[in-house]
Amino acid sequence: MRYLSFLLVVIFCHTAVAKEAKVVRVTQGAHPYVVDLIKLALSYQKETYKLRYVDNIPTQSRAIRLLGKENGIDIFWSVTSSRRENMARAVRFPIVKGLLGYRILVINEHSQAKFSHLNHISQLQKFHFGLRYDWPDHSIFIDNQLSVNEFKTFTGALNMLKSNRFDAIPISILELPELASRYQTYAEQKLLLYYPSAVYLFVEKSDQALHNALSEGINQALKDGQFEKLFEQYFSGLINELALEKRTLIELTNRRLPPSAPLENQYLWYKKESKNEKN
Repeated sequence: MRYLSFLLVVIFCHTAVAKEAKVVRVTQGAHPYVVDLIKLALSYQKETYKLRYVDNIPTQSRAIRLLGKENGIDIFWSVTSSRRENMARAVRFPIVKGLLGYRILVINEHSQAKFSHLNHISQLQKFHFGLRYDWPDHSIFIDNQLSVNEFKTFTGALNMLKSNRFDAIPISILELPELASRYQTYAEQKLLLYYPSAVYLFVEKSDQALHNALSEGINQALKDGQFEKLFEQYFSGLINELALEKRTLIELTNRRLPPSAPLENQYLWYKKESKNEKN
């Protein structure tokens, strides 16, 4: 009897250890959509995963360097670049379907008439755009031969806009509602600027197991419709609120996007159909 009791205890302990969740560390304060997507992707695995949230990782450059480190994180997400894909292993799936590349201009309300009838990138060349020096679109606007004035803080940028130091501040549609509410800004009503942009999940280069788990999970979620369901849950309201489908689309090129980005797979991207043709 004692032997049987001992055996049951051993079996129970072994089972508990076998089912112990794998801990995956992510940055505290992550967007709920990213957290839910990671949880969804990992839910397709036989192993059980548990997220642990890590404080005091203030910058993206620091975050990617801390991937896999003892006091670091295991998953990082950011706009991809060739440099980042050299530093870490990318899950090459655009997790926000390219929405970060859609920009609406913050302008002075009395300037609306200047923008109302534009429909081609060449017409933007007469304007001056305010962009923070470390924003990815800073270089993209310059590459597209558009005039850029730098700023360091958004409050400073609004003061520069009011004093006509520049004509517009391009803001991601993912950030615009919060900024408009906080600073009482005016969003230009007619245009939608776009350049291809991919936000990826990244893991430490040697962590093939976690990379496989995320890649396989996201692909499964794409096949069974759960990815699209999650995307719609978080972003369909925003797309409707900003009336993206009614805006005139002007496309910019992004030569800094790595050639590995899966642009050919239309199902991975939100695409606002352009009413105008690029010349």
